[in-house]
Amino acid sequence: MWFRVEIQNIPPVLSYVFEVDLDMPGLLGIVGGNGTGKTTLAKSLLNLAFADTFIRTSSSGSITPNSRIVYRVGDDEFTFSFEAATRTLTTRIPVPEATKRMLAVELPAPYGQRFTFFGTLVESDAEIRRAIVLGQYARPDELIAFLNEVYGDERFDGLVEIRLRRGPCCCFVQGDDRYLREDYFSSGEYFLIHLFRLISAGRPLVFIDEIDTSLDARAQARLAVQMRLLANRYHSKVVFTTHSLALMQTLEVGELAYLERTAEEITLTQMSFNSVKSILFGFRGSDRYLLTEDEVLKNFLEYVIRRYCPPAFFSYQIIYIGGADQVTDLMRRNRRAQFFGPEPHVISVLDGDQNRRDLPRGTICIPLHNVEQALWDAYRLPSFQHAFDEGASLRPKPLYERIQRLGILSAEEINCLLCDLHDQEIRAFAARLSQFLCRA
Repeated sequence: MWFRVEIQNIPPVLSYVFEVDLDMPGLLGIVGGNGTGKTTLAKSLLNLAFADTFIRTSSSGSITPNSRIVYRVGDDEFTFSFEAATRTLTTRIPVPEATKRMLAVELPAPYGQRFTFFGTLVESDAEIRRAIVLGQYARPDELIAFLNEVYGDERFDGLVEIRLRRGPCCCFVQGDDRYLREDYFSSGEYFLIHLFRLISAGRPLVFIDEIDTSLDARAQARLAVQMRLLANRYHSKVVFTTHSLALMQTLEVGELAYLERTAEEITLTQMSFNSVKSILFGFRGSDRYLLTEDEVLKNFLEYVIRRYCPPAFFSYQIIYIGGADQVTDLMRRNRRAQFFGPEPHVISVLDGDQNRRDLPRGTICIPLHNVEQALWDAYRLPSFQHAFDEGASLRPKPLYERIQRLGILSAEEINCLLCDLHDQEIRAFAARLSQFLCRA
Protein backbone atom coordinates (compact mmCIF):
# COMPACT_ATOMS: atom_id res chain seq x y z
CA MET A 1 0.00 0.00 0.00
CA TRP A 2 1.32 3.43 -0.94
CA PHE A 3 1.28 6.41 1.40
CA ARG A 4 1.49 9.83 -0.24
CA VAL A 5 1.49 13.35 1.17
CA GLU A 6 1.37 16.49 -0.97
CA ILE A 7 2.39 19.71 0.79
CA GLN A 8 1.56 23.12 -0.65
CA ASN A 9 2.50 26.57 0.61
CA ILE A 10 3.79 25.75 4.07
CA PRO A 11 7.04 27.74 4.44
CA PRO A 12 9.72 26.94 3.49
CA VAL A 13 7.89 24.46 1.24
CA LEU A 14 6.05 25.77 -1.81
CA SER A 15 5.30 22.38 -3.31
CA TYR A 16 6.48 18.91 -2.35
CA VAL A 17 5.19 15.36 -2.80
CA PHE A 18 6.49 12.58 -0.59
CA GLU A 19 5.41 9.00 -1.12
CA VAL A 20 6.51 5.64 0.20
CA ASP A 21 5.51 2.01 -0.33
CA LEU A 22 4.37 0.68 3.05
CA ASP A 23 4.53 -2.89 1.75
CA MET A 24 8.33 -2.55 1.50
CA PRO A 25 9.71 -2.45 5.06
CA GLY A 26 13.19 -1.06 5.65
CA LEU A 27 15.04 2.22 6.02
CA LEU A 28 15.10 5.53 4.19
CA GLY A 29 17.55 8.20 5.34
CA ILE A 30 16.83 11.74 4.13
CA VAL A 31 19.63 14.29 4.07
CA GLY A 32 19.65 17.89 2.98
CA GLY A 33 20.73 21.34 4.01
CA ASN A 34 19.03 23.43 6.66
CA GLY A 35 15.77 24.97 5.51
CA THR A 36 15.02 22.41 2.80
CA GLY A 37 11.80 21.27 4.48
CA LYS A 38 12.73 18.11 6.41
CA THR A 39 11.00 19.21 9.62
CA THR A 40 8.03 20.59 7.68
CA LEU A 41 7.60 17.12 6.20
CA ALA A 42 7.68 15.58 9.68
CA LYS A 43 5.06 18.05 10.97
CA SER A 44 2.88 17.46 7.91
CA LEU A 45 2.89 13.72 8.56
CA LEU A 46 2.00 14.22 12.22
CA ASN A 47 -0.80 16.58 11.21
CA LEU A 48 -2.76 13.63 9.80
CA ALA A 49 -3.32 12.42 13.35
CA PHE A 50 -3.18 15.76 15.21
CA ALA A 51 -4.66 18.66 13.25
CA ASP A 52 -3.24 21.20 15.73
CA THR A 53 0.36 20.18 14.98
CA PHE A 54 1.36 23.45 13.29
CA ILE A 55 -0.34 25.56 15.98
CA ARG A 56 1.69 23.76 18.67
CA THR A 57 5.03 23.56 16.92
CA SER A 58 5.31 26.49 14.48
CA SER A 59 5.01 30.24 14.38
CA SER A 60 1.63 31.78 13.61
CA GLY A 61 2.66 32.73 10.10
CA SER A 62 3.56 29.22 9.03
CA ILE A 63 -0.01 28.46 7.94
CA THR A 64 -1.77 30.74 5.42
CA PRO A 65 -5.06 30.60 3.50
CA ASN A 66 -3.11 29.08 0.60
CA SER A 67 -1.68 26.22 2.70
CA ARG A 68 -2.90 22.73 1.98
CA ILE A 69 -1.92 19.11 2.62
CA VAL A 70 -3.37 16.18 0.69
CA TYR A 71 -2.89 12.66 2.05
CA ARG A 72 -3.51 9.50 0.10
CA VAL A 73 -3.44 6.26 2.09
CA GLY A 74 -4.13 3.37 -0.22
CA ASP A 75 -7.43 4.28 -1.93
CA ASP A 76 -8.43 6.87 0.68
CA GLU A 77 -7.75 10.58 0.29
CA PHE A 78 -7.88 13.33 2.94
CA THR A 79 -7.48 17.02 2.16
CA PHE A 80 -6.50 19.42 4.96
CA SER A 81 -7.18 23.08 4.18
CA PHE A 82 -6.86 26.34 6.10
CA GLU A 83 -9.55 27.13 8.65
CA ALA A 84 -9.60 30.81 9.55
CA ALA A 85 -11.30 30.41 12.95
CA THR A 86 -8.62 28.16 14.40
CA ARG A 87 -5.81 29.01 11.95
CA THR A 88 -5.17 25.29 11.55
CA LEU A 89 -5.31 22.81 8.69
CA THR A 90 -8.42 20.67 9.01
CA THR A 91 -10.36 18.22 6.91
CA ARG A 92 -14.07 17.81 6.31
CA ILE A 93 -13.65 14.03 6.08
CA PRO A 94 -12.87 12.46 9.47
CA VAL A 95 -9.67 10.45 9.47
CA PRO A 96 -10.32 6.92 10.83
CA GLU A 97 -8.44 6.02 14.00
CA ALA A 98 -6.93 3.01 12.23
CA THR A 99 -5.40 5.36 9.64
CA LYS A 100 -4.01 7.66 12.33
CA ARG A 101 -2.39 4.69 14.06
CA MET A 102 -0.52 3.76 10.87
CA LEU A 103 1.99 6.56 11.52
CA ALA A 104 4.41 7.31 14.33
CA VAL A 105 6.23 10.63 14.01
CA GLU A 106 9.02 11.88 16.24
CA LEU A 107 9.72 15.61 15.97
CA PRO A 108 13.01 17.26 16.97
CA ALA A 109 13.55 19.16 20.22
CA PRO A 110 11.58 20.34 22.04
CA TYR A 111 8.40 18.89 20.55
CA GLY A 112 9.26 15.21 20.13
CA GLN A 113 7.56 12.65 22.29
CA ARG A 114 10.91 11.70 23.80
CA PHE A 115 11.07 15.21 25.30
CA THR A 116 7.46 15.45 26.45
CA PHE A 117 7.57 11.97 28.06
CA PHE A 118 9.90 13.30 30.77
CA GLY A 119 6.94 14.81 32.59
CA THR A 120 5.02 11.54 32.44
CA LEU A 121 7.87 9.68 34.13
CA VAL A 122 8.15 12.28 36.89
CA GLU A 123 4.41 12.13 37.55
CA SER A 124 4.54 8.31 37.61
CA ASP A 125 7.39 8.07 40.11
CA ALA A 126 5.21 6.74 42.95
CA GLU A 127 3.80 4.06 40.63
CA ILE A 128 7.33 3.12 39.54
CA ARG A 129 8.58 2.94 43.15
CA ARG A 130 5.66 0.69 44.13
CA ALA A 131 6.41 -1.68 41.23
CA ILE A 132 10.10 -1.85 42.21
CA VAL A 133 9.26 -2.69 45.84
CA LEU A 134 6.80 -5.40 44.77
CA GLY A 135 9.14 -6.78 42.10
CA GLN A 136 6.55 -6.11 39.40
CA TYR A 137 8.89 -5.72 36.48
CA ALA A 138 10.30 -7.84 33.66
CA ARG A 139 13.51 -8.13 31.67
CA PRO A 140 13.03 -6.62 28.16
CA ASP A 141 15.33 -9.03 26.33
CA GLU A 142 14.79 -7.67 22.81
CA LEU A 143 15.38 -4.08 23.91
CA ILE A 144 18.52 -5.09 25.81
CA ALA A 145 19.91 -6.89 22.75
CA PHE A 146 19.19 -3.82 20.60
CA LEU A 147 20.95 -1.42 22.99
CA ASN A 148 23.94 -3.71 23.54
CA GLU A 149 24.45 -4.13 19.79
CA VAL A 150 24.26 -0.39 19.13
CA TYR A 151 26.73 0.44 21.90
CA GLY A 152 28.92 -2.63 21.40
CA ASP A 153 28.99 -3.68 25.07
CA GLU A 154 26.77 -5.29 27.73
CA ARG A 155 25.98 -2.28 29.87
CA PHE A 156 22.21 -2.87 29.62
CA ASP A 157 22.13 -6.49 30.80
CA GLY A 158 20.59 -5.41 34.13
CA LEU A 159 17.80 -3.33 32.56
CA VAL A 160 14.20 -3.96 33.72
CA GLU A 161 10.92 -2.64 32.36
CA ILE A 162 7.81 -1.59 34.28
CA ARG A 163 4.41 -1.38 32.61
CA LEU A 164 2.72 1.86 33.67
CA ARG A 165 -0.76 3.10 32.89
CA ARG A 166 0.69 5.79 30.60
CA GLY A 167 3.38 3.67 28.98
CA PRO A 168 6.44 1.58 29.85
CA CYS A 169 9.44 2.76 31.84
CA CYS A 170 12.90 1.19 32.00
CA CYS A 171 15.06 1.25 35.12
CA PHE A 172 18.18 -0.13 36.67
CA VAL A 173 17.34 -1.58 40.10
CA GLN A 174 20.23 -0.78 42.43
CA GLY A 175 19.20 -2.46 45.69
CA ASP A 176 17.51 -1.16 48.85
CA ASP A 177 14.55 -0.20 46.67
CA ARG A 178 16.74 2.32 44.84
CA TYR A 179 16.55 2.60 41.06
CA LEU A 180 17.73 4.70 38.14
CA ARG A 181 14.89 5.77 35.86
CA GLU A 182 15.37 5.93 32.08
CA ASP A 183 15.01 9.71 32.02
CA TYR A 184 18.23 9.85 34.08
CA PHE A 185 20.14 7.86 31.45
CA SER A 186 22.31 9.73 28.99
CA SER A 187 20.27 11.57 26.34
CA GLY A 188 21.47 9.12 23.66
CA GLU A 189 20.55 6.04 25.70
CA TYR A 190 17.16 7.50 26.55
CA PHE A 191 16.48 8.27 22.89
CA LEU A 192 17.43 4.77 21.72
CA ILE A 193 14.95 3.25 24.14
CA HIS A 194 12.26 5.51 22.70
CA LEU A 195 13.34 4.68 19.15
CA PHE A 196 13.08 0.96 19.86
CA ARG A 197 9.53 1.43 21.15
CA LEU A 198 8.54 3.43 18.08
CA ILE A 199 9.67 0.74 15.63
CA SER A 200 8.63 -2.32 17.65
CA ALA A 201 5.07 -0.93 17.97
CA GLY A 202 4.55 -2.24 14.43
CA ARG A 203 3.36 1.01 12.81
CA PRO A 204 3.61 0.76 8.99
CA LEU A 205 5.37 4.15 8.83
CA VAL A 206 7.77 5.57 11.42
CA PHE A 207 9.29 9.01 10.79
CA ILE A 208 12.07 10.38 13.02
CA ASP A 209 13.39 13.89 12.50
CA GLU A 210 17.06 14.45 13.45
CA ILE A 211 17.70 10.85 14.44
CA ASP A 212 21.39 11.39 15.23
CA THR A 213 20.79 14.08 17.86
CA SER A 214 22.62 13.16 21.10
CA LEU A 215 24.08 9.89 19.71
CA ASP A 216 27.85 9.46 19.75
CA ALA A 217 29.67 8.53 16.53
CA ARG A 218 30.10 4.88 17.52
CA ALA A 219 26.37 4.47 18.16
CA GLN A 220 25.54 6.26 14.89
CA ALA A 221 27.75 3.86 12.94
CA ARG A 222 26.05 0.80 14.47
CA LEU A 223 22.48 2.07 14.45
CA ALA A 224 21.44 1.37 10.85
CA VAL A 225 22.05 -2.38 11.05
CA GLN A 226 19.88 -2.74 14.15
CA MET A 227 17.13 -0.47 12.84
CA ARG A 228 17.04 -2.47 9.61
CA LEU A 229 16.57 -5.70 11.56
CA LEU A 230 13.75 -4.17 13.62
CA ALA A 231 12.06 -2.63 10.58
CA ASN A 232 11.96 -5.96 8.78
CA ARG A 233 10.89 -7.85 11.91
CA TYR A 234 7.94 -5.51 12.57
CA HIS A 235 7.20 -4.81 8.89
CA SER A 236 7.72 -1.09 9.28
CA LYS A 237 9.09 1.57 6.94
CA VAL A 238 11.45 3.71 9.03
CA VAL A 239 12.14 7.12 7.50
CA PHE A 240 14.53 9.50 9.24
CA THR A 241 16.47 12.69 8.63
CA THR A 242 20.14 12.93 9.52
CA HIS A 243 23.31 14.98 9.13
CA SER A 244 25.57 12.18 10.37
CA LEU A 245 28.24 10.94 7.97
CA ALA A 246 28.82 7.94 10.24
CA LEU A 247 25.19 6.89 9.85
CA MET A 248 24.94 7.71 6.13
CA GLN A 249 27.94 5.55 5.31
CA THR A 250 26.27 2.46 6.79
CA LEU A 251 23.10 2.77 4.69
CA GLU A 252 22.63 0.33 1.84
CA VAL A 253 21.86 1.11 -1.79
CA GLY A 254 18.42 2.69 -2.04
CA GLU A 255 18.32 3.73 1.62
CA LEU A 256 19.78 7.23 1.18
CA ALA A 257 18.03 10.16 -0.50
CA TYR A 258 18.96 13.81 -0.97
CA LEU A 259 16.35 16.53 -0.37
CA GLU A 260 16.85 19.69 -2.41
CA ARG A 261 14.79 22.87 -2.47
CA THR A 262 14.63 25.16 -5.50
CA ALA A 263 12.57 28.27 -6.10
CA GLU A 264 9.76 26.18 -7.58
CA GLU A 265 9.69 22.87 -5.72
CA ILE A 266 11.38 20.34 -3.47
CA THR A 267 12.74 17.09 -4.85
CA LEU A 268 13.90 13.91 -3.14
CA THR A 269 16.46 11.92 -5.14
CA GLN A 270 18.09 8.62 -4.24
CA MET A 271 21.85 9.01 -4.18
CA SER A 272 24.97 7.14 -3.18
CA PHE A 273 26.89 8.06 -0.04
CA ASN A 274 29.80 9.75 -1.81
CA SER A 275 27.48 11.75 -4.04
CA VAL A 276 25.68 13.09 -0.99
CA LYS A 277 28.99 13.66 0.80
CA SER A 278 30.32 15.67 -2.13
CA ILE A 279 27.17 17.79 -2.53
CA LEU A 280 26.38 18.37 1.12
CA PHE A 281 29.83 18.61 2.67
CA GLY A 282 32.15 19.32 -0.23
CA PHE A 283 34.16 16.12 0.36
CA ARG A 284 35.59 14.23 -2.60
CA GLY A 285 35.66 10.50 -2.97
CA SER A 286 34.24 7.61 -4.94
CA ASP A 287 31.82 4.82 -4.14
CA ARG A 288 33.64 2.17 -6.16
CA TYR A 289 37.25 1.50 -7.18
CA LEU A 290 38.56 -0.68 -10.00
CA LEU A 291 42.25 -1.52 -9.65
CA THR A 292 44.00 -2.62 -12.82
CA GLU A 293 47.41 -3.27 -14.32
CA ASP A 294 48.32 -0.46 -16.73
CA GLU A 295 47.01 2.55 -18.61
CA VAL A 296 46.16 0.50 -21.71
CA LEU A 297 43.81 -1.70 -19.71
CA LYS A 298 42.42 1.33 -17.87
CA ASN A 299 41.50 2.98 -21.19
CA PHE A 300 39.96 -0.25 -22.44
CA LEU A 301 37.77 -0.54 -19.31
CA GLU A 302 36.63 3.06 -19.66
CA TYR A 303 35.56 2.37 -23.23
CA VAL A 304 33.76 -0.87 -22.32
CA ILE A 305 31.84 0.89 -19.52
CA ARG A 306 30.80 3.74 -21.84
CA ARG A 307 29.74 1.37 -24.61
CA TYR A 308 28.08 -1.51 -22.77
CA CYS A 309 27.11 -0.48 -19.26
CA PRO A 310 24.09 1.60 -18.26
CA PRO A 311 24.81 4.94 -16.55
CA ALA A 312 26.65 4.16 -13.33
CA PHE A 313 24.73 4.84 -10.13
CA PHE A 314 27.92 4.84 -8.07
CA SER A 315 30.78 7.25 -8.59
CA TYR A 316 33.93 5.30 -9.43
CA GLN A 317 37.62 5.52 -10.24
CA ILE A 318 39.79 3.20 -12.32
CA ILE A 319 43.34 3.17 -10.95
CA TYR A 320 46.21 1.44 -12.72
CA ILE A 321 48.82 0.04 -10.34
CA GLY A 322 51.40 -2.02 -12.26
CA GLY A 323 51.74 -5.78 -12.55
CA ALA A 324 48.97 -8.20 -11.66
CA ASP A 325 50.66 -9.17 -8.38
CA GLN A 326 50.87 -5.54 -7.28
CA VAL A 327 47.19 -5.04 -8.11
CA THR A 328 45.97 -8.02 -6.11
CA ASP A 329 48.35 -7.21 -3.24
CA LEU A 330 46.94 -3.68 -2.99
CA MET A 331 43.41 -5.09 -2.95
CA ARG A 332 44.35 -7.46 -0.11
CA ARG A 333 45.82 -4.57 1.88
CA ASN A 334 42.65 -2.54 1.33
CA ARG A 335 40.71 -5.50 2.74
CA ARG A 336 42.55 -4.96 6.02
CA ALA A 337 42.91 -1.18 6.14
CA GLN A 338 39.97 -0.06 3.94
CA PHE A 339 41.82 3.03 2.69
CA PHE A 340 39.78 2.88 -0.55
CA GLY A 341 36.62 1.63 1.15
CA PRO A 342 34.89 -1.57 2.33
CA GLU A 343 35.95 -4.77 0.57
CA PRO A 344 32.79 -5.09 -1.62
CA HIS A 345 33.48 -1.61 -3.04
CA VAL A 346 36.88 -2.48 -4.55
CA ILE A 347 37.65 -4.98 -7.33
CA SER A 348 40.70 -5.88 -9.42
CA VAL A 349 40.44 -6.20 -13.20
CA LEU A 350 43.31 -8.08 -14.85
CA ASP A 351 44.26 -9.14 -18.35
CA GLY A 352 42.89 -12.48 -19.51
CA ASP A 353 46.34 -14.09 -19.40
CA GLN A 354 46.16 -13.85 -15.58
CA ASN A 355 42.99 -15.94 -15.35
CA ARG A 356 43.64 -18.78 -12.94
CA ARG A 357 41.85 -20.50 -10.08
CA ASP A 358 43.89 -19.04 -7.23
CA LEU A 359 43.00 -15.39 -7.90
CA PRO A 360 41.85 -13.58 -4.75
CA ARG A 361 38.15 -12.88 -4.35
CA GLY A 362 37.00 -9.69 -6.00
CA THR A 363 39.21 -10.25 -9.05
CA ILE A 364 37.89 -10.54 -12.61
CA CYS A 365 39.67 -10.81 -15.94
CA ILE A 366 38.85 -9.35 -19.33
CA PRO A 367 37.90 -11.92 -22.02
CA LEU A 368 41.03 -11.03 -24.05
CA HIS A 369 44.58 -12.32 -23.51
CA ASN A 370 45.43 -8.63 -23.21
CA VAL A 371 44.62 -5.55 -25.32
CA GLU A 372 47.93 -5.52 -27.17
CA GLN A 373 47.79 -9.24 -27.97
CA ALA A 374 44.18 -8.91 -29.18
CA LEU A 375 45.24 -6.14 -31.56
CA TRP A 376 48.18 -8.26 -32.78
CA ASP A 377 45.76 -11.13 -33.51
CA ALA A 378 43.36 -8.77 -35.28
CA TYR A 379 46.21 -7.38 -37.42
CA ARG A 380 46.64 -10.83 -38.95
CA LEU A 381 43.02 -11.18 -40.00
CA PRO A 382 42.30 -10.77 -43.74
CA SER A 383 39.67 -8.17 -42.87
CA PHE A 384 42.13 -5.87 -41.07
CA GLN A 385 42.27 -2.66 -43.12
CA HIS A 386 45.09 -0.76 -41.44
CA ALA A 387 48.22 -2.73 -42.27
CA PHE A 388 51.52 -0.86 -42.75
CA ASP A 389 55.09 -1.70 -43.64
CA GLU A 390 56.91 -3.74 -40.98
CA GLY A 391 53.67 -4.16 -39.00
CA ALA A 392 53.62 -7.94 -39.41
CA SER A 393 57.10 -8.25 -37.91
CA LEU A 394 56.32 -6.37 -34.68
CA ARG A 395 55.49 -7.97 -31.36
CA PRO A 396 52.16 -7.04 -29.65
CA LYS A 397 53.26 -4.10 -27.49
CA PRO A 398 55.42 -2.40 -30.16
CA LEU A 399 52.62 -2.92 -32.69
CA TYR A 400 50.09 -1.27 -30.39
CA GLU A 401 52.40 1.70 -29.83
CA ARG A 402 53.41 2.06 -33.48
CA ILE A 403 49.82 2.09 -34.76
CA GLN A 404 49.05 5.02 -32.47
CA ARG A 405 52.30 6.86 -33.10
CA LEU A 406 51.75 6.71 -36.86
CA GLY A 407 48.20 8.04 -36.41
CA ILE A 408 46.68 4.94 -38.02
CA LEU A 409 44.32 4.25 -35.10
CA SER A 410 43.78 6.00 -31.77
CA ALA A 411 43.43 4.10 -28.50
CA GLU A 412 39.67 4.72 -28.69
CA GLU A 413 39.50 3.28 -32.22
CA ILE A 414 41.54 0.24 -31.20
CA ASN A 415 39.18 -0.44 -28.31
CA CYS A 416 36.19 -0.06 -30.62
CA LEU A 417 37.73 -2.49 -33.12
CA LEU A 418 38.40 -5.12 -30.46
CA CYS A 419 34.89 -4.80 -29.04
CA ASP A 420 33.42 -5.25 -32.52
CA LEU A 421 35.47 -8.43 -32.99
CA HIS A 422 34.66 -9.89 -29.56
CA ASP A 423 31.25 -8.39 -28.95
CA GLN A 424 29.52 -11.31 -27.20
CA GLU A 425 32.39 -12.09 -24.83
CA ILE A 426 32.82 -8.44 -23.89
CA ARG A 427 29.08 -8.00 -23.35
CA ALA A 428 29.17 -10.80 -20.79
CA PHE A 429 32.21 -9.22 -19.12
CA ALA A 430 30.53 -5.79 -19.10
CA ALA A 431 27.51 -7.28 -17.33
CA ARG A 432 29.79 -8.06 -14.37
CA LEU A 433 31.04 -4.47 -14.37
CA SER A 434 27.43 -3.26 -14.42
CA GLN A 435 26.65 -5.31 -11.33
CA PHE A 436 29.52 -3.56 -9.57
CA LEU A 437 28.79 -0.01 -10.74
CA CYS A 438 25.01 0.08 -10.96
CA ARG A 439 22.16 -0.50 -8.57
CA ALA A 440 20.59 -3.93 -8.58
